[in-house]
Amino acid sequence: MLATEKIPPQLGVFDMTTRLASTIWFASLLSMVLSPAFVHAMPQKIMAISQVQPNGVGEIAGAPSDSILFYDVTDIGNGATSGVFDNDPLFAVWMGFEIFQGELNNLPEGLPFGNREEFSALTVNPANGTIYAAAFDSGTPPAVDPVGDSQGDFDLYRIDYQEILADFVTNEREKGTIYAPTALTTEVITEQILQDIGSPLFDGVADGLANNIPHPSGVTTIHLDGAFQKVGEPGRAQSPASFFDYQLEFVNPETLVLMDANIGTTTPADEDFAIKILSRVSDTQGNATTPTPPFPAPPNQEGGYNSVSNTESWESTVAGRLELDPGTETNPAGFTLVNHDGVLGVWAADSDGGGDDIAFYEIDLNAVGGPTATKRELANTLEGGTGPALATQFGLAEDPTVDPLSNDAEVDALFVDKDGNLVIVENGFFDVTIGSTVPPTGAGGETAQEARVITVGIESYDSPDSDSSGENEVLAAGPAGTGFDDTDPYTVSAFLPISAEEGNDNDDAVTNTTRVTYDKSTGYLYIIDQDTGFAEDIYVFDPATGTIVYHELNPFDIGIFNEGTSLVFTRGDINNDGMVDSGDLTALGDAVAAPTALLDEWYDLTGDGVIDNDDIVELQSIIGTTPGDFDGDGDVDGADFLAWQRDDGTPGGLTAWQSNYGTGVGSLAAANAAVPEPSTLLLCCGLGTMYFISRRNRA
Repeated sequence: MLATEKIPPQLGVFDMTTRLASTIWFASLLSMVLSPAFVHAMPQKIMAISQVQPNGVGEIAGAPSDSILFYDVTDIGNGATSGVFDNDPLFAVWMGFEIFQGELNNLPEGLPFGNREEFSALTVNPANGTIYAAAFDSGTPPAVDPVGDSQGDFDLYRIDYQEILADFVTNEREKGTIYAPTALTTEVITEQILQDIGSPLFDGVADGLANNIPHPSGVTTIHLDGAFQKVGEPGRAQSPASFFDYQLEFVNPETLVLMDANIGTTTPADEDFAIKILSRVSDTQGNATTPTPPFPAPPNQEGGYNSVSNTESWESTVAGRLELDPGTETNPAGFTLVNHDGVLGVWAADSDGGGDDIAFYEIDLNAVGGPTATKRELANTLEGGTGPALATQFGLAEDPTVDPLSNDAEVDALFVDKDGNLVIVENGFFDVTIGSTVPPTGAGGETAQEARVITVGIESYDSPDSDSSGENEVLAAGPAGTGFDDTDPYTVSAFLPISAEEGNDNDDAVTNTTRVTYDKSTGYLYIIDQDTGFAEDIYVFDPATGTIVYHELNPFDIGIFNEGTSLVFTRGDINNDGMVDSGDLTALGDAVAAPTALLDEWYDLTGDGVIDNDDIVELQSIIGTTPGDFDGDGDVDGADFLAWQRDDGTPGGLTAWQSNYGTGVGSLAAANAAVPEPSTLLLCCGLGTMYFISRRNRA
């Protein structure tokens, strides 16, 4: 164990009974997973995809719009050969649940109605998997629908992934199960009609709530109290422009960053992409501030609304705007959150029509007057290779390792890897058909190609001021003085090896890379290629090797895709570095040692609302360690005894170590290293303890 790693001192308050109970619990869970009768193994890595196909057409029979589908992708790149997706998700969460109209149009199973907008924005708490989803609610603010929902804002929802996953696994639910809210809001008059006609949909009370509504598809529907809730209605800008382009990012359970591509309707300064902070202002419904401008249609609509279905209050604040092309409207081509080495910010790309400009905006949540998002200086950046330095943005080239300055590349998605480097998915969507005798031209002016990945190495997000400008800089990686106008920081992958001739695609068009998900832990990109008729292919691409590690043709039909609609995550990433490993045990131990109400919500892995030693045991089970593995390296050996002696010292911990000594992934290596047997170590421990007691008494 590294000297800086500490197993939390609270383990010292664990008595033998508690530790033994935890060990028995873990053994029981393990036996269930290994039992032939146990239907579902506990998935470790999940891909969540929002389905927004209209008219209830979807891969789960009858699944309507506004569903989130969950797939087990644990084995991709690690043994999976086929059938990971195959129109067969583990389960779905149905999100279209604001208003219910029973028997509408003679549909005896009832019909959800009202807030059926696309859930274009999803984000996840990497520690415990809690998902936050935002949907733009069409309509003119501040109009209110019959069940008290404010129109023309964002509806913000929270999904308790842990509760749903636990129900799915422990109750051996059939694949394809749909989780739906326990109750939908409705109109009292609708319920009275249901009562009058003797409908089985009538729940017994005409109170504006339709309880335990069956899903229209006939697929098994499970209702879990509290598994998903509408938590707020933050304001958002209004305009006749499309409301598809926005993305949500998680900071903590009280703070989300929303990157909103919708433009305003008044002055040029407002007609630009907005970086907005969504803040929880109250744990209870009722305290959000109604946006201050008169309605309709001022550009910001900061603040928030409250409807009868909110359980919390959230507000929206514009922290900054892109303004990558001063005086003209920004057309965002990609955006992603940075939360690295104490710096919080956003990388954003702007499509110029002939290439994309990219800039970094540092977010200060505690700025005087409210949160700010300020464009930062990028070291040594020139525009087009000539002219004055354009210190705050750079234009991306098709191949910046050869020419970083031509600004002829097209960006489809941005991500940040676990080291803080900028990952750019370039080309694909607007490029034209490949395969002709004369190579066609893509939107960036270059020959149409399949997508590839450009990585920009970032040395620092807060490098000391090098040009006396008065502000620190974002410094690209490379030799001293390296800037974004140099070739050194860039690496470029091979093009995706996809072609119809090789049987890896079912059309001859360049792969559509506008729907891409990034897995921090592996560096893999999950690329969903939408074909004609809304049938999708999926490719999992490893930029490091330039190979496709997994693919399926037509594995699902998830409909009209929008930005921010898919996630890959592994529950247990406490320190948000993309990995779930011993570093997370250390981070969780630090939190357990100094818990707060926010950390209790943020890092809770057992669903009891607090972080304690039970969460540490749960994280050990996620990582694959065993009780007694105190250094988190996957085995129980002599090194764990020393870690127990230094950082734990409880009888229960010793019992766990003795019971599991020699087990785990490293047990063979431990045996080859001739680690002393438990009895020998205990004897040495006893002699050492007696020696130190004797020395202390003499002193």
